[in-house]
Amino acid sequence: MILEYGNSENKFKYINKVNVSADHELYFTTNFSIILPKGIINWTRSNNNFFFEYKDKQMIYIYSAYKNEGKESNDWKLLEVEGNEVDNFLNNYWEKRGYKEKYLLEKHVGRISKLYTNGKYKILLYNIKTEKLSVFIRSAKTFTINM
Repeated sequence: MILEYGNSENKFKYINKVNVSADHELYFTTNFSIILPKGIINWTRSNNNFFFEYKDKQMIYIYSAYKNEGKESNDWKLLEVEGNEVDNFLNNYWEKRGYKEKYLLEKHVGRISKLYTNGKYKILLYNIKTEKLSVFIRSAKTFTINM
């Protein structure tokens, strides 16, 4: 993993040559890169889940599926996200950081959450301030699979 802090943006690259095997099947790790907005205050990884936290609990969450997991599509969509989906994506991170779910869901009324996905890879933009939404969407659209 490489996180390059630049003057106007951050570049994150995930490169891992270790694959996973389970039940006699081999799962190939997906290497990817993305340009992230400035202002990251915390970031971490857990398996294929990547979390980037910004001021005021704004988040970018990335699920990077294995290469041979699910169907890949070039048809990326920006979707509304349901509350239970947010819980599924972020609950472990919230618990590790000691955040109270009730506070996260109620405190920031009026913020925007969107899911950018092609059905295989998922990028959740969570709790984004209205004035920052275009920056975060632009960032999600830079997600690139590296061979």
